[in-house]
Amino acid sequence: MPSKPAEPEHVVIVGTTDVHGWFNGHVETPASGGEGVLWGGLPAFATYVEALREKHPERVIVVDSGDMWQGTLESNMNEGEAMVRGYNTIGYSAAAVGNHEFDFGPAGPDAIARAGGQDELGALKHNATIATFPFLSANMVEKSNGRTPKWAKRYAIVRAGAARIGIIGLSTPDTPNVTMAANVVNLMFTDPVQATLIAAAQLRGQGVDAVVVIAHMGGRCTDTHDPNDLSSCESSNEANQFLEKLPPGTIDAYFAGHTHSQMRHYINGVAAVQAPPYSREFSTIDLWIDTAKNKVTKSEMRPSTMICTFVYEGTERCDPRNAPAGARLVPRVYDGETIVADARVTRTIEPYLRRVAAKRDEKVGITIAAPFSRNGSGESPLGVLLSDALREYAGSDFAFMNSGGIRAELPAKELTYAEIFAVSPFDNFPAVVKMTGAEIIETLRLTSTGARGLLQVSGLRYTIDAAKDDDKPAPERNRIVSVTREDGTRLEPNTLYSVAMPDFLVAGGDGTQSVMSNIPRDRINVSYARPIRDVLVQVLSKRPQPIPPRVEGRITVLNPEPASP
Repeated sequence: MPSKPAEPEHVVIVGTTDVHGWFNGHVETPASGGEGVLWGGLPAFATYVEALREKHPERVIVVDSGDMWQGTLESNMNEGEAMVRGYNTIGYSAAAVGNHEFDFGPAGPDAIARAGGQDELGALKHNATIATFPFLSANMVEKSNGRTPKWAKRYAIVRAGAARIGIIGLSTPDTPNVTMAANVVNLMFTDPVQATLIAAAQLRGQGVDAVVVIAHMGGRCTDTHDPNDLSSCESSNEANQFLEKLPPGTIDAYFAGHTHSQMRHYINGVAAVQAPPYSREFSTIDLWIDTAKNKVTKSEMRPSTMICTFVYEGTERCDPRNAPAGARLVPRVYDGETIVADARVTRTIEPYLRRVAAKRDEKVGITIAAPFSRNGSGESPLGVLLSDALREYAGSDFAFMNSGGIRAELPAKELTYAEIFAVSPFDNFPAVVKMTGAEIIETLRLTSTGARGLLQVSGLRYTIDAAKDDDKPAPERNRIVSVTREDGTRLEPNTLYSVAMPDFLVAGGDGTQSVMSNIPRDRINVSYARPIRDVLVQVLSKRPQPIPPRVEGRITVLNPEPASP
């Protein structure tokens, strides 16, 4: 009598992305006032993972799609080490290399190498050394030899029960434009499709049962209820473009990151997920694998799970801004387990929290009258505030502030240093560049193509047509309709003006390389006396308090695209 075929191996893969240093979670106050609600953080997330491991022993894999540690005072003051130690304790299997993994530069206070002997990747290499999981990127190579750096791997193989899972990492090819360019000058980020085809073939040749990609290349979908309905997804995003180009059967699952949005869709037959950022939620894909045939027979994507120790009664969420009227908070139960802060992870991160406690809670002499919002697709109250402060500090004609450098909103309250730090966590420094009118206009053109957020400005007004040149590649688009000074007068093409900006833009960030590389060095002055966040404290604390938000029509967007969630 023939033996009964073995049951498929059920493997559960959990994914985080764009945590950006929020290992201690967030406290958010309801709009109606009252006590703040804690959500996110590694101690709570660890308990969700343990609940899954209890139900699926030896068959749970945890991965991250990049941008792990840059973004909070608690993480940045130890250059991400706390995040890595926390991931070690949880038991991550692998992490993709995100663009912000390069931000810290050399080990120590310098964000880029400023003296001989400094290693521009020193902080990253330290974290790779202490990590018990590999940093993965199949399309990141050294320019000198075309090989993967020694501190990273192209892929890894992990075991889940009887199944062997190959995990390929990918980094966005846009990395040099969205980190400190000086820190990746010796690296290339190649075609991710070709890199995946090669890595997947090698993994299949080694007999893996499934191939999973963790990529710092994301998508953006406004509706994740129906995994087969792609109508709400932006087809131009990196994740969609990548998956559509892969031959069917190349990979079995895809964990995305980078765009700070969400996905839960089948794209070209591949289960593709992306959790919201900042330790807010995690994604889960279940795979059923026939290990005799090295084949995935079934995949399912669970709805993303919000990381809460308490939830509003009758829901699975703890975000107070969307709390049902009158609902009370009750303990969170997930897969039969009550979610509490994991003691092991709490012990791991506690020393790092103690080191920054005094600085975190320090009052900075700034009181905000009403919340300051940010907006990468247009003018924002926070963009106005920060660009004006930078211009005032520098005494310049104009100022630029890249929207991607504004990482959090300001609450209506007396601010602490931690809240200013969350807005400006990068170790960027103020610069003043003498630019011609033509160079200013070209910079605004390069940063308004839709590839990245718009520049927030002070002393200028500009109008773009967001629907113009859609048929052209992003670098070739010219969406500029007009650029003037704040009083409406024109910029003279050959006249030199002083423009304050973060040194990130001076280094060619956000696609400005073609302009900045041609400006003579004697027209560029970067001050390393204090980072931009401390400049903001110096300027804003001298203003009449409380400070009210405002917008002034500095940026006009014609034919704007529908807003994303």
